[in-house]
Amino acid sequence: MSQTLTIHSTANITVSPYQFERITEMQLVRPMNDHARITISGIVAEEMLDKYVEQLEAGDQIEVKLREKNKETIIFRGPVTNMRVEAVRDVRSLTIEAYSSTINMDVRKESRSFQNKQMSYPQLFQRVMAGYSKSDFIDNATGGKSIGSLLVQYQETDWMFLKRIASHFHAPLVPVSSHAGIKFYIGLPDTGQPVKLDEYNYTVHKDLRDYQLKAENGVDGIDEHNSMNYTVMSYVWVELGRAVQFHGRTLYVTRAESRIENDVVIHIYELKDRGGVQCRTAYCYELAGTSLFGEILDVANDKVKLRLQIDQDQPVNESMWFPYSTVYSSPDGSGWYCMPEVGDEVRLYFPDEREKNAFAASSVDKDSSDPARRSDPSVKSISTKYGKQVIFKPGSIEIIASGQLLMKLTDDGGIEINSDKKISLNAEEDIEITGGAKILLQGESGIEIVQANATMKIEDEVTLSGGRVNIE
Repeated sequence: MSQTLTIHSTANITVSPYQFERITEMQLVRPMNDHARITISGIVAEEMLDKYVEQLEAGDQIEVKLREKNKETIIFRGPVTNMRVEAVRDVRSLTIEAYSSTINMDVRKESRSFQNKQMSYPQLFQRVMAGYSKSDFIDNATGGKSIGSLLVQYQETDWMFLKRIASHFHAPLVPVSSHAGIKFYIGLPDTGQPVKLDEYNYTVHKDLRDYQLKAENGVDGIDEHNSMNYTVMSYVWVELGRAVQFHGRTLYVTRAESRIENDVVIHIYELKDRGGVQCRTAYCYELAGTSLFGEILDVANDKVKLRLQIDQDQPVNESMWFPYSTVYSSPDGSGWYCMPEVGDEVRLYFPDEREKNAFAASSVDKDSSDPARRSDPSVKSISTKYGKQVIFKPGSIEIIASGQLLMKLTDDGGIEINSDKKISLNAEEDIEITGGAKILLQGESGIEIVQANATMKIEDEVTLSGGRVNIE
């Protein structure tokens, strides 16, 4: 659709709650994947200068409008971030800097994980946005798809994280800077019929480098024609991301700058087609090589479930199974199988920037309830919570079960087996006992040797029995 051309001057600009006698400068920049920013300067009454500066508080908002005969168009709302007063001779000027409310999402860095593979992308966005009042978003990109694998927000602000997640669909975040509160689109807004721009002042260029980077990094279905960028100067106000009709093509506003030139408000738009708006998939490269500590929630086969320390809570039924790294493992089942127990602390290791490649590794030593076991670095041990141990000492190896069960192999004393239970030796073939010196068999109640129907029993006296007994 076309619009009646209206040229706005500085007299058509109103700023609330600040009263300018005359506006001298204004620059409003609205990019995709970033926050809108406005800087506005003007002459104010001398008695108002101190009042404005003294009463300014964090979170104070500014609203800028373009007035016409029959309507007002809000072009910016957002928190004031900077205010400056200048006095030159008898002229008092006030400069205000403000950002769109999305800047509030880009202050504090957070770390947390999202392990529920069934969670949809809109649900993830809602969970992140739950901490912000008067916030809303419209999802035009994900189609309600499930996240499908682990996602980790690692030392990222919520804005940085959501921008990265939107890039999974090659979609930008489009901030809305003309509404109160935090508002943005995921992907291009659906705003109906394109605005018709009949402008003669424009430039066009083809960014082949940008095209090559996209084509070689996962953005499918684009060609060199999508790298065409138009820069158009207009007097018509158009929202960021809005579709426009220009030179017979449907293009989209990917960046807008509004400023004052010769006392007239002009708007400079960068336009691309839908393919050109697509962005490359972003990754959290700071995550590569990082380990996050976590507590074992469940163990099965060679996999574990974790509650990471960066998370306040992690329901077991929503947690993911992670492979557990071992010293050696082979597809045929051979190797070292030694899984941690529920409650143990391990590390979740990220070998690269892709969260889906993470695996659990290396149980982490906690404060032991029996510190004596870990007091001598020369002694190595493998222990279970069931009281079973294998201990490697400088001069011996000990295998200990519960109770008085012990097998000890020492450099000096040979082999020692102690048990408060029965000891059984069974073999399908021969059992050989050979001693270079003497062999001692000692039993408190007796000794009995049996072969078929022949026996020798020693119980205070020696009894021999059999079909035939030879004594030589």
